[in-house]
Amino acid sequence: MANPVSQLTKRSFSILLGVLMFVTSIYLILKVHVGLSEIMFSFNPYPFYFIGLIFGIERIFYGVSGSSKLLSLMMGGGEYSSLSTLALFIFFLSFGIYVLVYTIAYTQVLIEILNALNGISYLLFSLSIFKAWHT
Repeated sequence: MANPVSQLTKRSFSILLGVLMFVTSIYLILKVHVGLSEIMFSFNPYPFYFIGLIFGIERIFYGVSGSSKLLSLMMGGGEYSSLSTLALFIFFLSFGIYVLVYTIAYTQVLIEILNALNGISYLLFSLSIFKAWHT
């Protein structure tokens, strides 16, 4: 049986991470307006904000219920589930680094801070996946 304090800490961290990812993504989607050509032909991290919405909801769901079924549904099961977990880890690690580097281009302080928090939440999510993958 797992340590209840450890499980509670893990779930509360998951809720905090999910709320951080979800709220910063919502705010950045509403405040950062870009056109389709900017999304396609520039290095704007705007599409990553929508991915933050989806995985933010998943982290909140996991923290509240303790069930990892939603993540398993999104990643798929079977013999390649370990490979998809590794791919998700690398994906969010690169998202986090990319968004943090892109933050330098913004001039508004609040958007810079929220963009940095969003990038940090991606990095923390990738590290939580890595930790769960190795235990």
